[in-house]
Amino acid sequence: MIRPAKAQSTGSCAASSVPEPSTQASAAMETTQAEEALRRYFAAHVLSARSPRAWYLRVFPGVVRQTAIYGRHAAWTSGRSFTAVLLDCLRTCVEQVYWPAGYYRFKLYLPERAALARRFLSSRLLKPILLAANDGKEMLILDDKVRFADACRRAGLPHVNTVALFENGRAVGGPLETSLPRANLFVKSTNLLCGRGAELWVFDERTETYRSDGRQLTAGQLVQHVATLSAEGVTLPLWKRLAARIPRLMVQGERALQEPRPHVIQRELRNHPQVERFSNGALCTVRIVTARSVVGPPEIITAALRMATGSSHVDNFAAGGLAAPIDLHTGVLGRAVYKDIRKADLDTHPDSGAPITGERLPFWEEARSLALKVHEAFPKSAAIGWDIALTDQGPLLLEANPNWCAEVVQMAHGGPLGATALPKLLLSHLEQHEPISDAATPVS
Repeated sequence: MIRPAKAQSTGSCAASSVPEPSTQASAAMETTQAEEALRRYFAAHVLSARSPRAWYLRVFPGVVRQTAIYGRHAAWTSGRSFTAVLLDCLRTCVEQVYWPAGYYRFKLYLPERAALARRFLSSRLLKPILLAANDGKEMLILDDKVRFADACRRAGLPHVNTVALFENGRAVGGPLETSLPRANLFVKSTNLLCGRGAELWVFDERTETYRSDGRQLTAGQLVQHVATLSAEGVTLPLWKRLAARIPRLMVQGERALQEPRPHVIQRELRNHPQVERFSNGALCTVRIVTARSVVGPPEIITAALRMATGSSHVDNFAAGGLAAPIDLHTGVLGRAVYKDIRKADLDTHPDSGAPITGERLPFWEEARSLALKVHEAFPKSAAIGWDIALTDQGPLLLEANPNWCAEVVQMAHGGPLGATALPKLLLSHLEQHEPISDAATPVS
């Protein structure tokens, strides 16, 4: 549902759409100058630090590892042999300087997707560009949930409220024995990604305690628990602590949990009744990506609804959640996808059984307006992914993501970010610092 960007940016919400099969091949040949400039920037500032040869050496293990996981599924889906998929993945990653996981996540092994390979922007390409394009001072606010909430409050924007903030083992702005609401509570770090370490504590009125994953704590004990997290981090089992030190393992991200970090306690939010159908009971969020040029107003690039599944308390794509594309004009949902491409796309939610495809989100116009308005409050930021909850009171801002995930929106829509206005808007920020010459070292 992503359509190529128009020549002139209007600052309005353009609808997104996947190119029709008959036009995909021609669209693949029409990569814009802005797209190529972004790749030249990546080659000059990221690859040059390691040298192109280093990339070729690094890509081979990734190709083998990803093909071992997804190669048989890709071969079965595309009607090709396993060897053909392996060689195609290697060729694409070497020639396009492509991230091996992106080859499979964007389904570039399919003939109709292969022609668009150069237009899909992987996180490996996009994240260093976002880091350079987004303003450093604004990122310090956007990356921190507490600072962002304070900025929203000052701007009069609806946002999730914090019950208590803990830093270095103490409650900020109050005594350690901070009283807690007699309600379900969410505990999470202020600066960890992908929902890592988030805890849902369910209030039990009968015992006046809070329960989570077999633990039962009084209000005072819960306060002490969160204070300890802020001072010492999470205590992991020995095998996880050891495995987390081995590069490239899935548990490597657990290392961040062991570090002391500020933590917040927030009330559990409830979905709007029309959104609750798309959930296992956990909160669903809309990810809306907005971008702006140096001088122009922000515009919406793409959006997706994220839904939790199974026993997860969070809807993050990396935590096994679903993502469904959202039509930017109507708020109508498309078919939902998992991050694991071996799992089938779904028209209904696997837990609730409610239909997803073709359903319309409530408060969609208000959510679009909120995303644009909050980006206006951060005029130096090039592109941000906003997480918005749709409640019965309307949309609420949860958090901002300056380094937002390029995979979730492209996998949901089945179309490339390169075919949107995003490259052109990002380029205007990069060129503030230095010209990106056409003669620069090409990526492929």
